[in-house]
Amino acid sequence: MRALIEAFPDQLSAAATSMASQPLNQDVPPHENILVLGMGGSGIGGRFLAGLLGDAARVPIASGHDYRIPAWVGPKTVVLACSYSGNTEETLTALDAAIKKGAHIRALTSGGQLAELAKQHGWAVLTVPGGHPPRSQFGWAVTGLLHHFSALGHCPTDSANVLDDVQACAQALRHHRASILDTADRWAEVLNTKSPMLYGDTALEPVLIRWRQQLNENAKRLCNHHVFPEMNHNELVGWESGNKDLAALFLHTEEDHPRTAERMRLCKEIFAKAGAAVEEAQAIGATRLQRWMHLVHLGDWLSLLMAEKTGVDPVDIRHIDYLKGELAKMA
Repeated sequence: MRALIEAFPDQLSAAATSMASQPLNQDVPPHENILVLGMGGSGIGGRFLAGLLGDAARVPIASGHDYRIPAWVGPKTVVLACSYSGNTEETLTALDAAIKKGAHIRALTSGGQLAELAKQHGWAVLTVPGGHPPRSQFGWAVTGLLHHFSALGHCPTDSANVLDDVQACAQALRHHRASILDTADRWAEVLNTKSPMLYGDTALEPVLIRWRQQLNENAKRLCNHHVFPEMNHNELVGWESGNKDLAALFLHTEEDHPRTAERMRLCKEIFAKAGAAVEEAQAIGATRLQRWMHLVHLGDWLSLLMAEKTGVDPVDIRHIDYLKGELAKMA
């Protein structure tokens, strides 16, 4: 896993180059909404794009992480099916439902049943390299989805060319490598004896979810995430039981709403008074994609260093393997 995280900037560069060599039909199908299907490491890309394009896309974007699909899916829906292996049970089941409802289908995969279905139906499909843990291929997933969305006419407002922006992300991560590692190492020490509580502006929730998933899978740690200002109306009261066993980690970007930033400042004081460790990180980058990728890479390094400091295998997913094995017996 260390080698894969080390190589993340190179993965972004390779993904951008690869997508540029996989042209998509520019005949945009009439559509009123978009649904991105995916689970786990293949599903986080959909959440990421829905958030990234939240104020730029001309139609609503939703991400689906279930066997079922929303009732509004129909002939004027674009469904993007994402499965790294191509064999994800929930995604294929939801995809079948979308086909039956007449949705326009596109795909992103390394192979498996999804690749076969794409070939059979003639769907627009982007192919990524296989053979790695899906969560480690985040760069390929996001870049592929950006390429799909660009072909559909939906791009970030601050990126003239999404693939060029991905290359710029890679360059920025290489440039800021030392500071990212320094912060990740310092926070890993803090979290050695404390449970992480992740916070950020509402718009940043996809990044917070990525952090939580990486801490779950790589570091084998449970953690919580919430967003401001919503947490001020519920979870804040729960901090009556806050204590020294907790660490509140705040992620910030220059796009934080001014009133939300003030709410977070005041809550940091509350959390510190409860005895919790309070840390914050500011995203760096010229575009939203660059800023979000900066935070994603920081979270990836944090999860790896936490695993290494506690002697756990960041690749091992024995509970998931057991669950899949037991479910296979019931098929």
